Amino acid sequence: MGPNNMSHLRSAPLLILLFAGTMGLRAQTAPDTYWVEFTDKSGTPYNLAQPEEFLSQRAIARRAAQNIPYDELDLPVDPYYVAAVDAIAGVDVLNRSKWFNGVTLRVQGPEALAEVQGLPFVSAVRASGGRSNMGVRPDKFALPVVADREVDPAHYGPSYLQLSMLNGQALHGIGAKGQGMLIGVLDSGFEGVDASMAFDALRQRGGIIATRDLVEHDGDVYADHYHGRSVLSCMAGSLDSMLIGTAPEADYVLIRTEDVRSEYPVEEDNWVSGAELADSLGCDVLNTSLGYTTFDDSTMDHTYAMLDGLTLRISIAANIASRKGMVPVCSAGNRGGDDWHYISAPADAIDVLTVGAVGDVENHAPFSSNGPSADGRVKPDVCAMGWGTTILRADTDSILQANGTSFAAPVVAGLVACLWQLHPERTSSQIMDAVRRSASFFHDPNDSLGYGVPDFGAAHAWLTLIADVREEPRSTARVFPSPFHDHFCLQGPALVAGSAHVALFDVHGRAVLFTRAEVGSDGLLRVDDHRLTLSPPSTYIVVVEQDGRVFQQRVVKAP
Repeated sequence: MGPNNMSHLRSAPLLILLFAGTMGLRAQTAPDTYWVEFTDKSGTPYNLAQPEEFLSQRAIARRAAQNIPYDELDLPVDPYYVAAVDAIAGVDVLNRSKWFNGVTLRVQGPEALAEVQGLPFVSAVRASGGRSNMGVRPDKFALPVVADREVDPAHYGPSYLQLSMLNGQALHGIGAKGQGMLIGVLDSGFEGVDASMAFDALRQRGGIIATRDLVEHDGDVYADHYHGRSVLSCMAGSLDSMLIGTAPEADYVLIRTEDVRSEYPVEEDNWVSGAELADSLGCDVLNTSLGYTTFDDSTMDHTYAMLDGLTLRISIAANIASRKGMVPVCSAGNRGGDDWHYISAPADAIDVLTVGAVGDVENHAPFSSNGPSADGRVKPDVCAMGWGTTILRADTDSILQANGTSFAAPVVAGLVACLWQLHPERTSSQIMDAVRRSASFFHDPNDSLGYGVPDFGAAHAWLTLIADVREEPRSTARVFPSPFHDHFCLQGPALVAGSAHVALFDVHGRAVLFTRAEVGSDGLLRVDDHRLTLSPPSTYIVVVEQDGRVFQQRVVKAP
């Protein structure tokens, strides 16, 4: 497919097409992988009343914490159906999908395919791959090097810039580095992660919980390709004074779904199975620096109209992953300078964090793919350092600066894990909302930067502010003028000189305003925002967070 770094980005819709007699048997393409959908799960031996039979205890706990019920999507594919297909001569079952109730097959010839079609429980078949000339394709993940930058030379080294741009040090500074969180990484391979010094600490503490190769099924993700290693370094890498990832203490599941030797929809099928595996293992965050638009067989290509979050199976799967309680973080793509300048799939999914790329002064990277989605939603959701990101070099334990939304996404994904670590009572949707709400253009999004660059310190403050909003004030701060028109001031012993976050809620608990303000040396906090003039006359609750301290006060807007 296409890891979304500068080298290449591909995308193509995973349409669930019924297999007509004329479909898929083009002699020149000779597809050998197929998606096969089953009619039902009525004979499954699994039961929703016993989720421990198909979900890990961690996954069950994640569902319970967010009050997410089990449904038929959680039930594994009927093993009888899988065994019956696998028993056909010339057919190998590669991957299964419980969410879409089917399997990905490798088929040796038309006779075997016809036998699969004839099974009474098979409802649809779709060609999803082909026999390609392995080794002929150019390396779509080649990493362009950019000039070094002068940045903080301390423990984080050059990587401090990509952390501090998102105010991630505000989370690291209070000890939140991903401890107890599980991040699933879907990529092209993780070459050298089992030996690299940059991942010594991760390996020594047993931080790699599981690995799975859904391409070759050889049990080894460490010998296939370097792109996943580069992506992982943005989150888990640790080289003193050179590179510290955004979630260095989190645990990880490494899943290979992308085959760099060719480009076919089967890679999207692999992705779906990988997302389901991550869900079953209890992952909290799902990072994918992959995207699809076009394929080696152009008849399989996606169109922009398909990028509505509801058409392509990979995007539907990303939506499901979110509904199951994970936070999917997807790179937007690197087609911003092409005729196709839009995002890819699954970046068009509805309730995910799609991440575009900016440079070191938060300027839009010209290669970063643009929104909106085909149905007009804001995409990308947010942006992070993807133009000159410090990553682990592919061949040595050293660093380089590279370009691609492939690297912007994991920078965000790692901090999402740190944020959720601090607010474990929140749902995945609330975490994503906080990240969007904290971004620089939240009230004025655009098609290139989306909601802008997030501030994870502000996201943390927002989640803290909404934790306990009551009608009765809990402070003795003085409020003036009262009633107010277009601004108000707070002054009280709880306020100290420095930055503070302020939220204003109406009597129904709905947020009217969320902003940052400064407290002067006299303890005076002035809230002066044009959005105050848009609020109707009423009584409001203002909640202030400063250095972890929270207080609130009633304020009145004048008629």
